Amino acid sequence: MKKPTIGFKVDVILEPDEGGFHAYCPALKGLHVAGESKEEALRNAREAAIAYLESLIKHGDPIPVGITKINKLRRATRSAKHNISHYTEDLKVACAI
Repeated sequence: MKKPTIGFKVDVILEPDEGGFHAYCPALKGLHVAGESKEEALRNAREAAIAYLESLIKHGDPIPVGITKINKLRRATRSAKHNISHYTEDLKVACAI
């Protein structure tokens, strides 16, 4: 049986790092990942954010301020400034109800 999902919008900041890229989610304390390419760093950030949110839901912890619940998923939006890219990722998070 498939678990129900909730949609969330999460901001991800991506910046060049030694030999690759560093990505982090300001609203999800401690969520920092790396990747050899922009795509890999973003994929790692999405996967880590989903795991983070699933853990919060599983343990009954509050969703942090800055994370938006959404009803309809959209594509990520991108903007760039001074070699730092800002992405807004729409995530589907499984939850046990």
